[in-house]
Amino acid sequence: MLTESGNFLQIDKEKLEKINIYIQNSKSKNTQRSYASDWKHFTEWCELNGRDPLPASAGTLCLYLSELATTHKYSTIRRRVSSINIAHKFKQLLPPSKEVEVQALLEGIKREIGTRQQPKKALMLQVLPALIDKIDTSTLIGLGDKAILLLGFALASRRSELVSINIEDLEINDFGMDVRVRETKTKNDDLIKGVIYTYNEFCPVKATRDWIKISNITTGALFRSIDRHGNIKVRLSDKSVALIIKKYIGELGMDINDFAAHSLRSGLSTSAAMMGMTEIAIMRQTGHKTREMVDRYVQAGLRYKNNASSILKNL
Repeated sequence: MLTESGNFLQIDKEKLEKINIYIQNSKSKNTQRSYASDWKHFTEWCELNGRDPLPASAGTLCLYLSELATTHKYSTIRRRVSSINIAHKFKQLLPPSKEVEVQALLEGIKREIGTRQQPKKALMLQVLPALIDKIDTSTLIGLGDKAILLLGFALASRRSELVSINIEDLEINDFGMDVRVRETKTKNDDLIKGVIYTYNEFCPVKATRDWIKISNITTGALFRSIDRHGNIKVRLSDKSVALIIKKYIGELGMDINDFAAHSLRSGLSTSAAMMGMTEIAIMRQTGHKTREMVDRYVQAGLRYKNNASSILKNL
C-alpha cells in the first residue's frame, strides 16, 4: 500500500485512502484472501525458523519452497511465490523470487512434482442429464442445486462468479437471460453473459426462474445456504459449489475426487469445442481474454474428432 512518504508527496490522507482502496480492488476478493493466507503462512514459517520475511533473502525463500514441495502441489507453490512477491512490491522491495537460485529451484520443483498433478475432470455435457436426474427437485435444496449446476455450466462460471450473482444481475428476455458477472479474475468488470432457453428439462433459464419463485428471493444474493429446517440463510460460499457437484457425482458412482467446482467451467468449454463451437464463442462465454487457456479446452474437445486412430474401424 502507498504511504504519505511513498511515491506521492504531499498527498492528503483521504486521497491516500481512496488510492489504496482502488489498489486493493485490483484483485478479486478471493485472490486477496489467498494472498493474505499465503503471506500469513510464510511469516509464521519465518518466525518458527528464525528468518526475516520482509525483505526475505533468496536463501530463506529456497528453504521455504523446498519444504512446501514435500506436501503441496506445484500450483500452490507458485501462488505462494506470487503472494510473497506482492508483499515485497508493496514495500518497494525487490522480490526474492527474481534471484537465479530461486528460479532454478522452482524449475526443479516443477520437473519433480509438476507432472504428477492431475487436473480435475471436466463435467461433460453427456454426463449432465444423469447428474440432474439425481436431484430431488421436490425439495427446496434440490431446486437450488439444479439451478446452480445448470446455470454454472451454461455460464462456464468460476465458483466465485457464480455465488456472486445477485437477483439484480439477471435480465430475462425473449431469447433467454442476460447475467451480469460481477467478479472475475480477468478484471472484466460488469461482463454480460447470455444464456439461451433450451426448452427442455435442462434449461438453465427455467431452472433459475423456478428457484427464484420457490425461494421468494427478491433482492440480493441469488444462491443462498439452506439449513436443515428449510430456512434460507446467507449468500452461498464458493466452496459449496464443489460440494454440490461432488454430492451428485458420488450418487452416479463416479469418483468425487476427480471433480471440483471448476468442472462446470471446463465442462462447458470442452463440450462446446467437441460440438464444433468456435474459440471466439467459447471465450465470449468463459470471459477469457487470451486463447492460451481456451486452447487447452479446445484441444481436449477435439481429441476424438478426426482422430487418426479411427482408421481401425476399417478393419
